[in-house]
Amino acid sequence: MYPGAPVCLVMPFHNEAEHLPAVLASLAAQTDASGRPLRPTLIAVDDHSTDGGAAIVQRWLAESGWAGEVVPFDARNIAAALNRGLSRVPDDAYVIRVDAHTLYAPDYVATILGAFATLPADVWCVGGNHELTAPTSFGRALHAALFSSPMGFGPADYRTFEDVRPVSSVYLGAWRPGVLRKLGGYDERWRANEDAELAERIRENGGSVVRVPAHSRKILTRGARAALKQWTRYGYWRAQTIAAHPRSARLRHVVPPVALVGAVALAISPARIALFPLAAVYAVMTVMLRPPGQPVAVTAASLAYFPLVHAGYACGMIAGGFASLARRPRPTPAPQTS
Repeated sequence: MYPGAPVCLVMPFHNEAEHLPAVLASLAAQTDASGRPLRPTLIAVDDHSTDGGAAIVQRWLAESGWAGEVVPFDARNIAAALNRGLSRVPDDAYVIRVDAHTLYAPDYVATILGAFATLPADVWCVGGNHELTAPTSFGRALHAALFSSPMGFGPADYRTFEDVRPVSSVYLGAWRPGVLRKLGGYDERWRANEDAELAERIRENGGSVVRVPAHSRKILTRGARAALKQWTRYGYWRAQTIAAHPRSARLRHVVPPVALVGAVALAISPARIALFPLAAVYAVMTVMLRPPGQPVAVTAASLAYFPLVHAGYACGMIAGGFASLARRPRPTPAPQTS
């Protein structure tokens, strides 16, 4: 049923000691369709952790019987850390990226391998959906609300789907043997949005990206303030991705900066009074479309938090757009033929 080739899980991490035991336990529970244990190789890249995370992974490898290693690294760059891990992957191995604060369903790896066994050979990358775990603080609850409300960033289909179909990009991702080496790996200039940039290169080189029902649960590690900074950075690097791959632009990418520019223009015009009814409509819709059971305090905070995040993303997009005009991105890594 599954492809007859080695399978390597690549997991970069930085100060994830709090979550690593649960994440590793979910990996240890991986089974095939008949319930037999699956034991891929785990390549964990420790990007200068200071909380003992490397020792947790090393101990788990020794006790679990999994093959693998902990690779020390010091770049604080997710794309570079992933490439460091990929350099340890055999040429004939399937690669599955895993995250150090995501929990994986017992059939996660089996579903991905089964997809590669049945989908056409031009499907170079597949990925599953992910839910968000219950937050443990007000800031994380507010961040979770951002992904569950239509007035924020959700509910997006890549977190709730069950069907199999081509998509623009996937969460985490898995690749057929040789694909990442052929493409030159991740582009280390990208400090965020590296998955989307890689997906564009896959399509430009004749491959496709497909979502499959491989389930996982992402543990929210950022509070509201850190998430605001994160989404501003995402906006900046999304603009860089669009500059390097213009066909990747979507309406959802353009709406936030256009809305921000429109709001600023309206605010400095004689018609600024129109901002009040527009804000009122947005607030009413945020309240009406809140998820069932959401605490009143979270809903109230969302009225200010959602617009701030959208504005931060828009500012990042605008800054990234100007940066790309002033400094055209260098060509992305050329495909390798060997």
